[in-house]
Amino acid sequence: MASDGSDGELYRGRWALVTGASSGLGEEFARQLAARGVNLILTARSGDKLQALAAALTASRAVRTEVVALNLGAPGGALRLVEAVEQLGHPVDLLVSNAGFGLWGELATHTPDRLADMVRLNCEALVVLTRSFLPGMVGRRAGGVIHVASLASFQATPFMATYGATKALVLSFSEGVGEEVRPSGVRVMALCPGPVRTGFQAVAGADVAPSQEAAVISAEETVRQALGDFERRRAICVPGAMNRLSLLGSRLAPRGLLVRTVGKMMRGKRAG
Repeated sequence: MASDGSDGELYRGRWALVTGASSGLGEEFARQLAARGVNLILTARSGDKLQALAAALTASRAVRTEVVALNLGAPGGALRLVEAVEQLGHPVDLLVSNAGFGLWGELATHTPDRLADMVRLNCEALVVLTRSFLPGMVGRRAGGVIHVASLASFQATPFMATYGATKALVLSFSEGVGEEVRPSGVRVMALCPGPVRTGFQAVAGADVAPSQEAAVISAEETVRQALGDFERRRAICVPGAMNRLSLLGSRLAPRGLLVRTVGKMMRGKRAG
């Protein structure tokens, strides 16, 4: 039978794979899933941080944890992660594809290699992991996938053009695949947060724009709303009332005007 959507069936005793779990939204997903009784496979590049988080969650939440430290964005990184997870022998019932990064600045200011790294991590790895673990969920007729996209998924993003384009792919991919597997009871959701202060800004070289300050919400609140919408079988989650209002306005505005408006806002994001 398909999952009935109860919290117990979704979470307790099941295994979740969380990418980018050493900090930010990934770490917060790990903490809130552990509080729901979910066993965790945590992956990121930083093995020490993952081990510390795993030990803390095992001690405080009595869940089982596994750590796979690798660079998911390296060529072949996603397939290496799949192999490592398969060797652990735990069925992945929930995939949280959170790993990703952005870069602020005009396209010509970034090297082709760095842009390729971004596309590989934000898009290729996410697609490979979904393809690898989703069929098992469909076969068990339970479980699901949360892809971390962005509010930038909904429009072109000058000065972060490649990042916005990768997140547009994540949103489209999530909606399409979600409809494919819907009859099985497996759920797929795109999380599209607005500004959240994490390590993302330091990597991107851009702080939150002054015009976005009122829309900032914490990683804890972002994940709380995300899991709530996932439990309600929402296909898209946009946390925060200000972000949802912004999205409504962007859908009503002419596309050309919207791109120019976003461009003006993005010029003010560079970190001091």
